[in-house]
Amino acid sequence: MMILKSVFIALLLISSIAVRSEDLPREFTVTPEVIKETPAYVTQVVVPDAMCAAVSDAASLLVVGQRSVNERHLAVFHLDADGRPTGEPSGITLPKPEAIAGSLSFPVGLLFHPKLPILYVWQDVAVPAGKTPPDLTKFAEFDHLLTYTIKDGALELVQTGARGPGFHCGLNTGTIGLDYGMKNLFVPNAQGATYDEAGIAFYALDEEGIPSDTPEAALEKGARAPVMTTNVSKNPAKKAIRVVALPKNLRTNHYFPSGAGWFAGSEAMLMGGYSGCMMTDLHDGGLRQTWFGLPDRVGPCTLAGHPKLPEVYLCLQDNLQLAAIAQANGYLTLLPQLANVTGAHFTGIPVVLTGQSRLAVGDTKALHLLGLQADGRFNGKDERLTLPCVSVRGLAYSEKFSRLFVVVDKGN
Repeated sequence: MMILKSVFIALLLISSIAVRSEDLPREFTVTPEVIKETPAYVTQVVVPDAMCAAVSDAASLLVVGQRSVNERHLAVFHLDADGRPTGEPSGITLPKPEAIAGSLSFPVGLLFHPKLPILYVWQDVAVPAGKTPPDLTKFAEFDHLLTYTIKDGALELVQTGARGPGFHCGLNTGTIGLDYGMKNLFVPNAQGATYDEAGIAFYALDEEGIPSDTPEAALEKGARAPVMTTNVSKNPAKKAIRVVALPKNLRTNHYFPSGAGWFAGSEAMLMGGYSGCMMTDLHDGGLRQTWFGLPDRVGPCTLAGHPKLPEVYLCLQDNLQLAAIAQANGYLTLLPQLANVTGAHFTGIPVVLTGQSRLAVGDTKALHLLGLQADGRFNGKDERLTLPCVSVRGLAYSEKFSRLFVVVDKGN
């Protein structure tokens, strides 16, 4: 018996060593496995020139934002009982002032409120090329932030905002994020101290999820410093309300774009930006920030957080590298795990597929499905699906139906 027991223990030790020897290094290279059949959990939706997408499980709606010359900016699909689009989508034209009626405007970010019938839209507009900085005088009345309510399955515009010289124009990336308590709405591409310096802004939300006008007062000369209240109590059963300053911009000291994907931890916000991500939190009534940069890499980075595991993902745009980084309550805690995917040119914001333990990332004419371990780290596998799309940017995942919606230019 003692000999058998010793052999059993030895086998356990050997197997554990084998598992450890198969662990991926901190940086590794993976060659995608090309798949020809679309997985059952992936649904292709045809909307040409898609820029972004969002799905609401509560309202059974899928909304796709597109860069369209025919002025149909949003395609709104209703989903059936199985989570599949039904019928033809309805179209919505986003508002813009008469002064720039001939300029191409387009949505770059969409966000459904998780608990309220609200859709937030971030739009941008093409600006004249050549002159830096360009003359943005005629764009002074252009509203970047649009708020829609959902009534009887239809979207109704209720508010516009984020206009004027406080926000950059002419960018193809930037989206909206809610903080952990869903009390504040963070928006991208605010203007910093110089034309090249990126910042962010945020708006306090009322009980119906509508952004307040408070941050706009910061643009008015002689206006009082805007304020908001926040609950700083650690006890969920009690409230300790403190008045805190609400700045118009939070300077990042990095290039545009800012707000390229958000993740809300219980204590800090994470934001995708130029060559890395920013951590920001409320401390002693004010905002503070820390920047995390990717080693040896430069360029815009988009960000997505795992909704169930303490992991976030950074995607270097038009590059082959992805990073998985552990986080605790919104604070990054470990060095990144770096995946270099052979032949990739990633684009858009990654999407976590919780039901399939995968990370979906767009590419030129393709979709990547990277495998995730039980802890949310990469498992070293990648599937690549060729799609009829110049650039795959419209991705949205339904937790309710465990379905990934992928927007393509045309049907197969």
